[in-house]
Amino acid sequence: MIVESDYRGFRIEAVAIEAEGAWDAEMRIRRMPSESRARAQRLVCRRPTAKIAEQRAVLRARRWVDDLIAAASSSPARS
Repeated sequence: MIVESDYRGFRIEAVAIEAEGAWDAEMRIRRMPSESRARAQRLVCRRPTAKIAEQRAVLRARRWVDDLIAAASSSPARS
């Protein structure tokens, strides 16, 4: 399990899951400081080790957070 406790205001957790002789990962993304709701997603990556699958999940979660922040900053302000 990899836990990144504060990536741009989000908590990222990645856990490897064995699948058909390879490894996938499940990731959870929570906005800090509230941890009531989490975005959970399974990443099918079929990596040879659990550690590599978890690292891929963390990278994918970081991209998702970056895209979310970029979309929020580029949206026009409401009046």
